[in-house]
Amino acid sequence: MNIGICEYLNPKIEHHCLPLFKGEHYQECAHAAMNQVEMSLNKKLGIVKYVPTTKTIQEKFSGGKGLRLKVPFGEEQQENAKLLFQGAFKYYRNHAAHQDQGITKKIALRIMVIASELLDLLDVCYLSIDEIGGIEEIKAVLHIKDDERLQKLLSFIDGYHIPDDAFDGFFEGLALMGFGDEEYDKLFELDLIYYEFGPYIPGEGEVYPPDEIGFFGLTDLGKEVIEVLS
Repeated sequence: MNIGICEYLNPKIEHHCLPLFKGEHYQECAHAAMNQVEMSLNKKLGIVKYVPTTKTIQEKFSGGKGLRLKVPFGEEQQENAKLLFQGAFKYYRNHAAHQDQGITKKIALRIMVIASELLDLLDVCYLSIDEIGGIEEIKAVLHIKDDERLQKLLSFIDGYHIPDDAFDGFFEGLALMGFGDEEYDKLFELDLIYYEFGPYIPGEGEVYPPDEIGFFGLTDLGKEVIEVLS
């Protein structure tokens, strides 16, 4: 069975660590993976000055105050998730940061997966605007020259409903703004938009019957772009 590792990595780990792994820099890969978790944790907590992460976890994850993790196994697992963070940093992060031996290919791969799990618990599942090169890089990829046009494109797509998978009207709307299939595909590649099915809520005077309907929305990164442009 051939498994694609990218499917199981958090975007931050894929972006910052996978190239090191492919280049056989396993110690650097492991260190970078745990460093991504540490930086994301500190950013979420607003910590600028260095504080040992194990101390931060102990102080900021406790007693129902401070940081709440996104725990898919249920809220009763908050304490165990905190212990997972502490154990990972004590066991993996400190060794990867201060030792240049013992990090094999297998261990580096496992650390990337564990770091991805920790980032998902922090709910840090997307690259920031800076990490993908800023607003100017997004405009360059989409062949857009001004901020207003990018904002108009994202605003048009956000919340757009597609009854019966009838995409003709949607693509006509894109075409009227001067966009085509290439820009549409790039929006997904940049992780700015998503498409899914959900409950249909008829507007006033509408009688359309389906229980679910396809619709577009902005990812966290897409929303961040809109905020920067507003």
